[in-house]
Amino acid sequence: MRSMKALQKALSRAGSHCGRGGWGHPSRSPLLGGGVRHHLSEAAAQGRETPHSHQPQHQDHDSSESGMLSRLGDLLFYTIAEGQERIPIHKFTTALKATGLQTSDPRLRDCMSEMHRVVQESSSGGLLDRDLFRKCVSSNIVLLTQAFRKKFVIPDFEEFTGHVDRIFEDVKELTGGKVAAYIPQLAKSNPDLWGVSLCTVDGQRHSVGHTKIPFCLQSCVKPLTYAISISTLGTDYVHKFVGKEPSGLRYNKLSLNEEGIPHNPMVNAGAIVVSSLIKMDCNKAEKFDFVLQYLNKMAGNEYMGFSNATEGNFSPSPNTHSSNFKY
Repeated sequence: MRSMKALQKALSRAGSHCGRGGWGHPSRSPLLGGGVRHHLSEAAAQGRETPHSHQPQHQDHDSSESGMLSRLGDLLFYTIAEGQERIPIHKFTTALKATGLQTSDPRLRDCMSEMHRVVQESSSGGLLDRDLFRKCVSSNIVLLTQAFRKKFVIPDFEEFTGHVDRIFEDVKELTGGKVAAYIPQLAKSNPDLWGVSLCTVDGQRHSVGHTKIPFCLQSCVKPLTYAISISTLGTDYVHKFVGKEPSGLRYNKLSLNEEGIPHNPMVNAGAIVVSSLIKMDCNKAEKFDFVLQYLNKMAGNEYMGFSNATEGNFSPSPNTHSSNFKY
């Protein structure tokens, strides 16, 4: 994608000669380089060093920061527009996805909401001029600048996902193994379904295959409920009731360590204890709602539900832990 490469190239340049005035056409304008935080701090420092200013120092700081954010917005517009006066919204979102960010990213909610509002309320036909574009991206400009300057954990996300897609296709033809049958509802699963989704620590996401079809988390929910309990109760409190070390036994073996508590949160006994700690002062319905809402938030507000069919067809034995939450 020519526009994407041009954008990444422009944003990766180190602009050590950035002037204090406004920017004109990109061919005549210096491009910002270096860390956004550094430039914001520098701009604020310049404001504080003005000895005869009649405005409070915090206003100088706000003005300098606002000016810097506006320049970053102009930079993004010019490099995506490639000389055009207006750009279609889909051109921006296409370039955005190439960095690994999705339009559904909760961190970009304000940006995308503003773009949708602009489309509905203006006669622009989905085209953004520089002012409208800057207004839309202003609330998320730091994140967007990091993305387009390839400062995420995977700088070239398109190249990386290309490798993932090739691996996906290579293993697509493997048909060995069989679906789980210890729960009747799971035995009905389609063995031909195959999908891969990934998310980096910076929120870069990629999915390929049958990734929109819900599936039961089963024991994969154990680290999630452990995370919920740690987040709400604290590490010290939770580990009064569950250990941290491996048991050396099967995951479904009901056993306790030398301190009389389950060995860790990932064996069934430990997972049951951890689950019981969550919202201890609430009834079952309130606990269920709390956990489901928390899991939904952990999933970036993507779909998260509960499988009544799986629950109805499963009669757990005393030494079995399961979760029928589905994602």
